[in-house]
Amino acid sequence: MATTSTPARTQGRLLLLLLFLAYLLSFLDRQIIALMVDPIKADLGLSDLQFSLLHGLGFGVFFAIAGLPIAIAADRFNRTRIIAAGVAAWSLATCLCGLARSFGSLFVWRVGVGVGEAALAPAAYSLLADTFERRRLPMAMAVFSTGSTIGSGLALLLGGELIAALTRMQASSAWDMTLAPWQMAFIIAGLPGFALAGLFLLLREPPRQGQALVAGSWQQQLRACLRHMRAEARLYGGLTACITCTSALSAGFLMWFPALLMRSHGFAVEEAGLQFGARFALFATLGVLAGGWGVAMLQQRIGQRAYVCWMAAAVMIAGAGYAAAGFASSGAIALGWISLAIFATQSLAGVSVTALQLVTPNPMRAQCSSVFLLCINLFGWGAGAPLVALLARFAFHDEAALGPALATLALILAPLALLSLAVAWRSFNRARLYVA
Repeated sequence: MATTSTPARTQGRLLLLLLFLAYLLSFLDRQIIALMVDPIKADLGLSDLQFSLLHGLGFGVFFAIAGLPIAIAADRFNRTRIIAAGVAAWSLATCLCGLARSFGSLFVWRVGVGVGEAALAPAAYSLLADTFERRRLPMAMAVFSTGSTIGSGLALLLGGELIAALTRMQASSAWDMTLAPWQMAFIIAGLPGFALAGLFLLLREPPRQGQALVAGSWQQQLRACLRHMRAEARLYGGLTACITCTSALSAGFLMWFPALLMRSHGFAVEEAGLQFGARFALFATLGVLAGGWGVAMLQQRIGQRAYVCWMAAAVMIAGAGYAAAGFASSGAIALGWISLAIFATQSLAGVSVTALQLVTPNPMRAQCSSVFLLCINLFGWGAGAPLVALLARFAFHDEAALGPALATLALILAPLALLSLAVAWRSFNRARLYVA
């Protein structure tokens, strides 16, 4: 493996650092809009439905759809340049969000953010699998995945401070701002990405390990990828369904747990945001790192079974933690259980994508990853929050019944995730591994 030499190890660490920073910036740029609901609605005259389209359809759906064609390119062409183009594109789109004067223009630029960010994860997974050997890959994937948790945490914890500071500057007579604070926040959030894109252009593409690029057209390459996934339908279907269920569970709690703290436990809005945001940033990051470290250690004892064993344990702990948080009698107890659940859920992040890279041939890694991410984003993150609202309304006949609805969601989705993992269990343990 190329990483056995000191220069190659240094190159690998540099690549991992840049990918981590890119992932951090991507989540910062995508999440900061959640802190600017009221000023954007007031300035552009938007309804709640229109704003939800900016956060959901405008970003999420196009992010998911754009992933596959970009992944096809990543399996055929230079991946570091594709990532550089994606970082520059979403950074430009984020800045242009700050110049939007209408719902239509802001929607278009949110689509641009989603399409640009779709270039990162599939290409990054493929790059890391070619850079780190099997023993070190889980931890490398975990470090990369912490970019999402730290980026989300920074968006919640620092984004509000940035907007508050810009608001104070606007109110000060010392500086006459022509743009609203929310517009300046978008521009400031987007600017660092241009420097990062330039660094990716300077980075050397690591050689593809194990197999050369597939000859032929992209249509032939896509058909080969789909044939491989059909041949291993239990493996890919089970892993994807498992993480889709846990993502829906996580998405439901991310959306509604702060409201539960406020409605059922008497928290003020700023207290709910601070308490939940700080815990998410801390325990999600620790969970991702623990997953990478734990699987790396465990696979030395039991081999590739370590991945599905870890995932099964994490799903059981997460399901119990989420259910207990929903039924908790106080805010402090709920926060304690949610911390455990977040830790367990996020420990799946690096482990699941590492497992996917191990069993996927090199020429189709980015494409298989994009199909995996497509399902997670559309059916996992897209369905989690609405499912909670539907359970509260139709199962408990009370939209205020968030605690029972959240607990019920955990009691439904955690067993489904375990069942899906059971489907993949034997196929994964017997699968050929393509990372040395």
